[in-house]
Amino acid sequence: MELDENNVPEEQEGDYVEIYSKKAIFWFSVLAMPLIGGVLLVMNLRAAGLKKAAYMVAIFSVLYTAMSDLAVSEYLMHYKVDLAVYNTNLFVLSLMSIGLNIGGGLILSEYFFKKYFPEDDYYPKSIANPLFITVILVIALKFLGINAGL
Repeated sequence: MELDENNVPEEQEGDYVEIYSKKAIFWFSVLAMPLIGGVLLVMNLRAAGLKKAAYMVAIFSVLYTAMSDLAVSEYLMHYKVDLAVYNTNLFVLSLMSIGLNIGGGLILSEYFFKKYFPEDDYYPKSIANPLFITVILVIALKFLGINAGL
């Protein structure tokens, strides 16, 4: 039996790694929360063998998301906002939340991603699975009545 050279997997040339793209990390951070974007970046770092950096990004993502939620909660308590009565406060609250998510997404994608993946020597990974999991997570949290920055 002869081996066909075309069916033998080739070794990758260079240090190519299949990871989630910078855009995916940014948009998951903005549309869901920075914790989700942080999880994607942690998965990237672990795939690249950068475990210490993965821990730092994980800690940053958890702390940033917690601080963002705390800032929104403080706004609600400080101004004694009743969201059922004042729609303008809901608008301000939404803008504040989106602004904080954009900030987290920019830090994750423009600082951490560029720091650990300075060159475009990776294959972009499909976002189908993280998107499915995020949608299920958002639906479950909303069903349970948990806002969690979403």
